[in-house]
Amino acid sequence: MEIDHQNATYEVESIAVHLALLRTGKVLLFSGDHENIWNWTKGESSLWDPEDPRNPINPKLGRNLFCSGHCFLPDGRLFVAGGQSTYNHPATIVLSLPGFLQLVLKIIKKPAADHDIHTFDPNPDIDPNQRWQRYKPGMPKARWYPTCVTLPDGKALIVSGTYSHAHHALFGAMNLDYEIFDPVANKLSTPVKFIDEIKMYPFLQVLPGGTLFVHSEETTHIWNIAEKKFITDAKFKTETPGTRTYPGMGSCVLLPLEHETDTAKILLVGGSTKLHPDKNTDATQTPEIFTADLNNPANSSGWKKTTEHIRRFLCDSILLPDGTVLVTNGAAKGQADDNDIAVREVHLFDPRNETWKVVSYLKRDRLYHGSAVLLPSGEVVVAGSTGHNWVRSVFAPKENFEHNIEIITPPKLQCNPTRPKIQDIELPTMSYNNNYEIHTDDASSIQKVSLIKISSTTHNNNMDQRCLMLPIINQTANILTVSSPKNNTFAPPGYYMLFILDGNDVPSVGKFVKVG
Repeated sequence: MEIDHQNATYEVESIAVHLALLRTGKVLLFSGDHENIWNWTKGESSLWDPEDPRNPINPKLGRNLFCSGHCFLPDGRLFVAGGQSTYNHPATIVLSLPGFLQLVLKIIKKPAADHDIHTFDPNPDIDPNQRWQRYKPGMPKARWYPTCVTLPDGKALIVSGTYSHAHHALFGAMNLDYEIFDPVANKLSTPVKFIDEIKMYPFLQVLPGGTLFVHSEETTHIWNIAEKKFITDAKFKTETPGTRTYPGMGSCVLLPLEHETDTAKILLVGGSTKLHPDKNTDATQTPEIFTADLNNPANSSGWKKTTEHIRRFLCDSILLPDGTVLVTNGAAKGQADDNDIAVREVHLFDPRNETWKVVSYLKRDRLYHGSAVLLPSGEVVVAGSTGHNWVRSVFAPKENFEHNIEIITPPKLQCNPTRPKIQDIELPTMSYNNNYEIHTDDASSIQKVSLIKISSTTHNNNMDQRCLMLPIINQTANILTVSSPKNNTFAPPGYYMLFILDGNDVPSVGKFVKVG
């Protein structure tokens, strides 16, 4: 198939350090003020509509949520924890070290944003400038570079992040507690100790059966969600050396889940060849797959190398409706804020035979702070990037901060194929472990049905993404009956996109459905 070199591009005001697909089909981009990124009292956000791509709007954001963590709540709101600290401006470093600046800011009621808790409401009936909501008093201990994930009960778990006002390079002071946000009460739980072996932006994945995959640097642990404790002897290291998380981050994908399964597989793509990379460190070219035993996590077979890829880190991996994984963005050498050799090739990984192929090319370099998410169209929107060197970029944002976004067309949608179409769905809400009807004139030709959670990402860490393949249990002329997800550990509650695929794996446009 001929490679598509004609990716569409558009311009937005905000830099997509943080990128999220909303239940409305619009895309939210946010970060700090791109002209003054260290100003913790001002942020920027943009809403980009794939149906009206030349006219984004810019909801007011009064706080700098740069380097926060986020995940979607069951009602479709985006939950955001943390934000900019006092570290980034050179004039604040000396005053921040002893805590003097933080005390003054607290007294004058202009604290840094790394204690903040926010939500963004996608409801189109709300004034865009009222969509961001801040919840006070916020987190008692700061978090910069945390990870969030939606738990099976719909609450949001927050872990990691630095609390020493971003002086991680000097002290490495990590927030070792976890907190849980209740989306009904809009309140946080009391912080409780999580784990010592954790660094910034760890990868988290909810696994069927009620455990949590936790990966930081080169090490994986498994946490029992109900018991809120780590499972003894469930500790695993990657086969290849080097960190897979910040500052040498690759990306982490829970591969598509089948309805009946005793195992789950997680793919790591990209990362560094050293545990503590510097600007001269090569990126890894060896992806690995973790196989989790869902019945006995301590008995999991752990990490195994898979087919070699190109050298790449700072990359984003996107689950497509047919279960393949599109990998884009990144560089071949360095560490997060000092990288070199941009990688523009877009690759496709097929987990069925563990093969790679080039399917497209980016028009622009997508380096540190690049991002990408799946659209309902089945295409991938790629955005952001702050260049090769962060220090140079913040003093020359016009030359280095990327306002352009582009669209990647996956192979199955190239050459304008005839696509199946969902006419209607039985209900806008899909309950667990039930039959569910999909109305389509293409019912007899449909071979697969997939359900993909709307996702949010930053720093190549997609905190929401997951794909379920739903069994087809009956087909008539114009109705497909499928089995819904077994329970909330397979599909944590929230909004998903429903796709039907024909015998050539050509997908329909996704239909939004609320699960749970």
